[in-house]
Amino acid sequence: MTHLHCLAILMKSDAIVIGAELDGLIAAMRLAENGHSVQVLSNGMSSLNYAPDGIQVLGHIANGIVISDPFDAISSLDSSHPYRILGADQLKQALEWYVDVRKRLGLPVVVDSNNQQAISAAGLPLPVYATTEHQATFDKVHGKITAIIRFAGHRDSPGELLANGLARQSIQSVIVEFDSPGSVVENAALAKTFDTMDALEHYFECLRKEIPEQIQAVVFPAVMGLKNHQSVLSTAERVLGLPCFEIPTLPLSVPGMRLEQGFRKNLKEAGVVLQTGVYPTACSIGVDDRINVTDESGRNHQASVVVLSSGGVLMGGLDVDSRGRVQETAFELDVYQTAPLTANGPNEVLDALHNTGVDTDYALRPKMNSTGYFKNLFVTGHTLAHWNPSKEGSANGVCIATGWAAAGNALMYLEERNAA
Repeated sequence: MTHLHCLAILMKSDAIVIGAELDGLIAAMRLAENGHSVQVLSNGMSSLNYAPDGIQVLGHIANGIVISDPFDAISSLDSSHPYRILGADQLKQALEWYVDVRKRLGLPVVVDSNNQQAISAAGLPLPVYATTEHQATFDKVHGKITAIIRFAGHRDSPGELLANGLARQSIQSVIVEFDSPGSVVENAALAKTFDTMDALEHYFECLRKEIPEQIQAVVFPAVMGLKNHQSVLSTAERVLGLPCFEIPTLPLSVPGMRLEQGFRKNLKEAGVVLQTGVYPTACSIGVDDRINVTDESGRNHQASVVVLSSGGVLMGGLDVDSRGRVQETAFELDVYQTAPLTANGPNEVLDALHNTGVDTDYALRPKMNSTGYFKNLFVTGHTLAHWNPSKEGSANGVCIATGWAAAGNALMYLEERNAA
């Protein structure tokens, strides 16, 4: 392994990942697993804090058509879509790798032959390629009278909306109000309380007395622990004598926090340097094609390859000027957009917001100038153009596929460079 050298004015590594989005964490893990030193520079909170559980690959295509097999539908996407650029085979390889990683992180998922319909916070169907053991889906509660547990004072779990959504799918439910396990009732605080609760069995025994006899399944807000949620939910099932599941809450997302914490722990153990509150203010190509990155504190970072995983407009990887034009903030790369973000209609604005981003070649390398592409800069996830995660239900999948593929392309570049 090439060691990371931390000098007073320069931090050198084989690779720099800009951004701690899911795609960036995946790229960092794959690079580290292959023996390379990695720095991750992030400006703050990851969008994983807004992500539901499970894996969304592709749930809808044009005109909102719901699909069952995401791989069969890839050919119907525009040729510039990230899935079309990578191809179905790379997507499948990336997902197989990611499913294995989640198992190693202690956050396993179950893959079905077709998309499952997970239940959203508002009781709406959410097509997912893979689910966790206790993630609520319509199939899991189909035909069961379901108790919706609502903790007193917890505002991020809209029980009435959920009950209405279940009713639309002919699922009968009952809202059960119950004491919160702690005095602070925001999502992360509740999860931490469940992690450390000594009298967990007694708590669920008290809950059991409040659940009507006809109930056949129980759904909790997805706050049942950050680190010990599987044990907490297994205890609930044993004490209540009923299958128990989690329903997404309004943000912030505890399942997303679990995933981010798992990745960060693994990356630290692999020797990856994670720096939070850091974002580039200047990037340039230096001697021997090494990329130089200067952050807002004036520190200099240098690497042979860079993976740009800084997110889209919402996470600060892309910026919007007063005229509605979008700019990439780290390298000042060319940005594609369908319309200015000052468009009149909300639908046009949302479509432009989601589809805007950086164009790349087949290897996820952006244009350097009018005649060529970068050799050692790769772009991933929400920083890429030509996909709409909201319309497609593809957020996890595109991030997984492009993070995995960018790391693979970076590994090939590093191998060729070292062999030269």
